[in-house]
Amino acid sequence: MTSEVAIVDCDAPVALKRCRNPLYLSWLSREQRALTLLAHCGLPVPRLLDAAETDGGRERWLVMCRLPGKNLRTELQAASPRRRVALYRRVGELLRALHATPAPEGFMSEVPWIDRQLAQAQDNLAWCDGTAELLADLHRRRPALVPEVLIHGDLALDNVLVDTDGTMSLIDWSGGDIGDPRSDISLAIRTETTNVSQDELAAFWDGYGAAPLDERTQQWFEQLYEFF
Repeated sequence: MTSEVAIVDCDAPVALKRCRNPLYLSWLSREQRALTLLAHCGLPVPRLLDAAETDGGRERWLVMCRLPGKNLRTELQAASPRRRVALYRRVGELLRALHATPAPEGFMSEVPWIDRQLAQAQDNLAWCDGTAELLADLHRRRPALVPEVLIHGDLALDNVLVDTDGTMSLIDWSGGDIGDPRSDISLAIRTETTNVSQDELAAFWDGYGAAPLDERTQQWFEQLYEFF
């Protein structure tokens, strides 16, 4: 959605990502930083091979190893009900492992993640799907802070890859940060674009190993996503 992506097939296939849209150049910079910080965390993420700026800084490139698999949205659409339940349990397990991984020091911030996101949402009003009225409402209804952990920050189903053996990995790390785990959770199980059954939700929470979010909190984080 933010960049052009190409795959180079060779002995070790790589993914090339190029951005020329001024709105998203900083997103590739953030992804480069996140992948650099995550290089030795043991998480299933792309390995950054190179990065460059061209055309006087108006064009940015990332070169990464290509991870195997299809995106989770595609897998869910083709899956039987039983397999969908198994996939959602694996997503829960993946998020549990991510949120339990110590955040590299380079992600640390003295400003709470929610405060940073609300400030960025204000800056994004000129081009995003959110509105000034919704943003004001989010400020009024903001949830209480919870301990921050390592998060993906854009856990849409398209950013989860599923290999043939069921192994999952995470791509598109421009939102990688130390932040609120409820953001990742809310995006992973949001029902706006994918119908999630009660059995699938139960499997996700079983895999994640925590009590479900209340509906009001989950909706808050889904609405915050409209600004990004």
